[in-house]
Amino acid sequence: MSLPERFRALLYTALLIFTPAAAMGANGANFVLYNHHTEEPGELEVMFMNDIGQEADSTRYTAQMVELELGVTERWTTALMMEGQTTSGEGGYNFTGFRWENRYRVFEYGKFLNPVLYVEYEDLGEDTKYAMEISGREDARVHLKSRQRERVLETRLILGHDFTEKFNISFNWLNESDLDTGVTAFGYAVGFNYGVAKKGRLEGGHDSGTGVTLGLELFGALGDSDKGVTTDADITQHYLAPNIMLRFTGGTMVKFGGAVGLTNVSRDIFRMAVGYKF
Repeated sequence: MSLPERFRALLYTALLIFTPAAAMGANGANFVLYNHHTEEPGELEVMFMNDIGQEADSTRYTAQMVELELGVTERWTTALMMEGQTTSGEGGYNFTGFRWENRYRVFEYGKFLNPVLYVEYEDLGEDTKYAMEISGREDARVHLKSRQRERVLETRLILGHDFTEKFNISFNWLNESDLDTGVTAFGYAVGFNYGVAKKGRLEGGHDSGTGVTLGLELFGALGDSDKGVTTDADITQHYLAPNIMLRFTGGTMVKFGGAVGLTNVSRDIFRMAVGYKF
């Protein structure tokens, strides 16, 4: 079986396991913004995410990501993510690459603006389109590279705080450093999660009832180390995204959202995800 065929099989498997289980994740209801929560030791989460959007020339595309996330310790979570996309008129499905993510929470819960250190290695094709983050600038200088792929080390400083059991806020500063050119692209995300309806707990630790969480995130690009920091609406993308997450008895999680482009070079994206926690 070829690598693209294996990737499609994994996507189909993720859809087939859309059966009751629990999944919250460090994004809460959001898609780009991370909060300060990490997985419990031994918890494994599978999530399938899908973007539907269109390019500036109105060409439509869909982009997918499958994430396998594991709680290693109480403070350390690691995840492997695989991406693919299909674009109208181009034919076929393209496996675009993978990401390996690690997050480490510095303090116990309860600290104000609890910091989480985030490091991610990316090996992605130039045709990758899933919007896990936005950084850099549209007029970035083109540099000669040894191969036509993106080998990137992404780091984030994540600051988060739980004001109540239902409400938390977060801020992310992110850097994407191209390992071939040495240029670092900057970006940000800020927002909150608010639990409208909270799930209960049954004896044995199982969830009961339906949980509803609302999320709102503002994210975008802040220039790069080569041409400078900027928020110019003609050369940086910025988005406002309202999102909702539903968690059901037994744990199935479903998320929907819409990222509305705020600048001349942004685009609108419809987003959804389904997840399962073991």
